[in-house]
Amino acid sequence: MKNRTKSVVYGILLIALAASLILWKLNVFNLPASFAEISVFGIVVAVIMVVAIIQNIIDLSWGGIFVPLAILAIIFEKPLGIEAITPWIVLIAAILLTIAFEMIFPKNKFHRHLNGHHFNRHMNYDDKFSETSNEDENGYVMHSMKFGSCTKYVRSQNLTKADLSSQFGEMDVFFDQAQVPSGNVEINVSVQFGEMDLYIPKTWKVVNKTSVMLGDCDDACSQGYEITEDQVVCTIQGSVSFGELQLKRI
Repeated sequence: MKNRTKSVVYGILLIALAASLILWKLNVFNLPASFAEISVFGIVVAVIMVVAIIQNIIDLSWGGIFVPLAILAIIFEKPLGIEAITPWIVLIAAILLTIAFEMIFPKNKFHRHLNGHHFNRHMNYDDKFSETSNEDENGYVMHSMKFGSCTKYVRSQNLTKADLSSQFGEMDVFFDQAQVPSGNVEINVSVQFGEMDLYIPKTWKVVNKTSVMLGDCDDACSQGYEITEDQVVCTIQGSVSFGELQLKRI
């Protein structure tokens, strides 16, 4: 889903939430009696969880589906009559389901168009607790880490695009040895329940378009870059859910 479409969907949901809260407090409509003990804060968190679930269903990110569902179960434990299994049983079940679905339904293909050519990158997920990497001569770089940690040094001499993914893991990626003859590079990030640190050259201009849902993006790169004649523009986009992305200068 494009960033603009996401913004419109989230905006509509937030408007609906604001209107619903006002009408609720004005007694225009009433929730069932079983929902009476749920606070306004709980309702707000529930709506955020629904938005997160919708986003992650589109992206097929299992951790971003099952964990928000577990949080919804905890919020509505009394109306649902499931106090006996909240909070820890549902949280543990959500984590186990995430791991199971990642194993059964892996994202096993990256599909990209680069420089007018058509590329398919197949990734080997036989070992779910290891990393997957690829760098080709056309300037496409891909690194993926699940349930572990790794450090990557991008040395492409014609870097145009990078796909980086960290799920339940930690990843450090250094771009100071990469060359960008075209002057433009696109970095796509996907961080779910993990951490990712990107080390960006101080001469690159960074345009950060990352969307964050119940996570954090520490951006120390959008300002303070060195202006050069052959300026490189680095566009970073993607999503951070229940994780942390840090952009650092090197």
